[in-house]
Amino acid sequence: MQSSLSQTRPLLKRLYIALLLAGTVVALLPISGLETHNADKVMHILSFFGFAALLDLASLRSFWHWKVPLLLSYGAFIEIAQALTPWRSFSVADFVADAIGVLLYWLLWKQVLQRMIPHPQG
Repeated sequence: MQSSLSQTRPLLKRLYIALLLAGTVVALLPISGLETHNADKVMHILSFFGFAALLDLASLRSFWHWKVPLLLSYGAFIEIAQALTPWRSFSVADFVADAIGVLLYWLLWKQVLQRMIPHPQG
């Protein structure tokens, strides 16, 4: 798995960046009717679980020293950007859901995926 992963990392990095850009656009669009509190939080958790998984596959950098701060900075950026639009708002609960998604990925990695996706420094 490791050798095939090293060959696909550049593609995964580009995919990660493209999805971050797409996520930014979607996060800043006006929302209509879809917004229920629980569904919104589940979407945040699943999105950041996916971002964490993709970034983990795309990069060999330390998960806790590099990837987590990057992911949480992106979550904070989205919330601040939403606060600057007239149709969205800043939500601490959304940011917490983002962090839960990252933490859930790490817990899955720790329990199941550790042998397949090694972290340089845990």
